[in-house]
Amino acid sequence: MSIPTVLSEAESDLLDTTRRVLGANLSEFLLCGLGEPHDSRRRYTARSIREHGPGLVYHLEAVGESEKGLPGGRDPLVMAALLHLLWMGERGRDEVVFCDEELLERLSWPDTPESRRLISEAVERYYCTAYRRTSTEPLGAGGGERYSSCVQKLVPSYETTEEWLSGPANEVRKSTIVQFTPKFLEEVSGTEKYFLGLNFEKLGQLKRNTAEVADANSPNQT
Repeated sequence: MSIPTVLSEAESDLLDTTRRVLGANLSEFLLCGLGEPHDSRRRYTARSIREHGPGLVYHLEAVGESEKGLPGGRDPLVMAALLHLLWMGERGRDEVVFCDEELLERLSWPDTPESRRLISEAVERYYCTAYRRTSTEPLGAGGGERYSSCVQKLVPSYETTEEWLSGPANEVRKSTIVQFTPKFLEEVSGTEKYFLGLNFEKLGQLKRNTAEVADANSPNQT
């Protein structure tokens, strides 16, 4: 993971909290791209941990479904702040409702048009990101193999509302509702961390596609 700038204390705290709640593997997968370009695809492999015999190899990838690409740059920090709001919210709800000022305060970012733009674009990129898991395993003595795949979104929908108030200040009030995948909070709150129908705590360390890592760290990338 390439991080071009030093993180603030608030940003580091948000990432640390996310890692504690999601675990190392799932937080690495869902918050991938910190400090990186907005690529169209990122791939990982991981082997399941079994008591007997070799584990099953899973291929995991994040795919950008729009021309804006995958979350990158400081987008994962915005997601970490949104997840913090989700965990602090009403139990059983899969959505967060926030105004830009609230999220900027949690991130300790200045209240500028640029900061607000970063939040808006981060939400859009996560909405336009699909996560995929595939695996293939032999069927045993009879021959043949079983292929399994699953596609899921972390943010299946979002809604924004703006109120343009009349008056000399031309005040604009904006609120955003971010809907997380159903039961996401329930499936990551315990010792097991499920996403894509897979317990990420039962995987070995995720391995990033080495070619993609090299491309992300290339000085020619902007």
